[in-house]
Amino acid sequence: MVKVTVAICILTMSFLSCSQAVKPTSKINKNFNQNYIPPGTIKLVDTMFIDKQPVTNEMYKEFLRHRDYYWTTESSKMFETLPTHNAPLPDEIKVLQQNSYADAVSSLLNIKDTSEVALTNILDNPVYAKHPIIGIDYKEALLFCKWRSELATLRLNHINKTKKSREQFPKKLYYRLLSESEFVNVINHFKQIDRLKQLPVSEAGVKDHPEGYLITFNLDELLNDGSLFNIQSERIKTDTLSKSKTTFRCICETEAW
Repeated sequence: MVKVTVAICILTMSFLSCSQAVKPTSKINKNFNQNYIPPGTIKLVDTMFIDKQPVTNEMYKEFLRHRDYYWTTESSKMFETLPTHNAPLPDEIKVLQQNSYADAVSSLLNIKDTSEVALTNILDNPVYAKHPIIGIDYKEALLFCKWRSELATLRLNHINKTKKSREQFPKKLYYRLLSESEFVNVINHFKQIDRLKQLPVSEAGVKDHPEGYLITFNLDELLNDGSLFNIQSERIKTDTLSKSKTTFRCICETEAW
């Protein structure tokens, strides 16, 4: 127990020291929901969460749809002054919100035999909706993080109809890529508490992954400096790997009221 406590303290200090993200969040409303966890993530420290597994084809396809039809430069600029507590939305934001299906639940097959070659052209195949997106480059991942931050914040701002209910949740959510040191600390932490699952990509669509476990696959994940992280090798230069093996996951940081 002492070892786990010490590990968590070290992990917390490391995250906060290398975090790029947001302003300190020491002020938290007394009504704040301490059990709130952004969907699809695992809590690391009070204001920081990590995706349980890499971004999926389903999530990335939603981003592409929004980027092509709804998420505009104008709507993105409006997020800095977004009204809260169910206030009327600007038309650009209203269109974006009305066309979001972030909470949709898909019925998926349980895939047991999937070759790596077959995963290179599966974005539109519903069978692979829950599999990690692959073949993504650095700039694409950064843009996804920006979009996700804005959409997640928009959802929190407007699913709560009153000021009191709104203040039970963060004011804003910020999604970003991990640094190398963060990823190393995360992996070490989940190894120490025996909650790290290293799986083949063929098992990505399985529904019964245990809660509270960090899921990794035999893929290379993008870091916030554009390099790649691999569980076995810890860090690899981007020019030494095939892009078809590249995926990513996000850190989520919260800003309190």
